[in-house]
Amino acid sequence: MKKNVTSITNPDDLDKVLKHTSPFTWVSLGIVAALLIAFFAWSLIYKIAIKITGIANVNSNEITLHIEESRLNELAVGQKVYINDKNGEILSIKDDGQPVVSNMNLEDGEYTYSIVLKEIHPFEFLIGK
Repeated sequence: MKKNVTSITNPDDLDKVLKHTSPFTWVSLGIVAALLIAFFAWSLIYKIAIKITGIANVNSNEITLHIEESRLNELAVGQKVYINDKNGEILSIKDDGQPVVSNMNLEDGEYTYSIVLKEIHPFEFLIGK
């Protein structure tokens, strides 16, 4: 196999040996750049919610959340609590680790709840925060 080697003796001859880039290559490069920029913008704006879910019992506007004992230490005052289409927050935490939730005006019964422990931007996964 023989390689074609061209020597340039004059800077004016440079355009003879350079390959021209097709418009398709530039369009492809532009699309890739736009996708990367869009991904980084999304990862800075969007938030992923880390939640715990379970069963809540409501009796005379007193809300009891059934939470695994191992997860009680993750709770904090001010975290958002969602039950059905209503939302509230943790007002305080009792000595036994159970949260006291704000009144959500729910009828007595059993519901599914979710508590947002924290929200993370996807960008934080990239920087290892």
